[in-house]
Amino acid sequence: MNGPNGSSASSADDGPDVIHANFDWGSVSPSMAVIETVAIAADRKPTDLRPLIETFDPDALDTLLGTVDAAESDLTLAFHVDEFHVTVTVDGDVFVESNRLRS
Repeated sequence: MNGPNGSSASSADDGPDVIHANFDWGSVSPSMAVIETVAIAADRKPTDLRPLIETFDPDALDTLLGTVDAAESDLTLAFHVDEFHVTVTVDGDVFVESNRLRS
């Protein structure tokens, strides 16, 4: 499956209930990547989602992941956006899983 903004998104490699997209942080901000991947998982438009600022500070996410050298770090952040568990890596990976499946 092709993701937005030239990213690649798949669900087969990570299990049928996990959406995985890979982004180039030089082309797409981490916060936009989260919005776009959650929108795919929710089968909704990004503009139909609750604003990220209600969950966390998207500028802080962008700054943190934008300043870490992927070759020197294995930084991974995990948080919830609505009913989804989101994991973001310094390498540009975004994983989105429904919380209903995690119970």
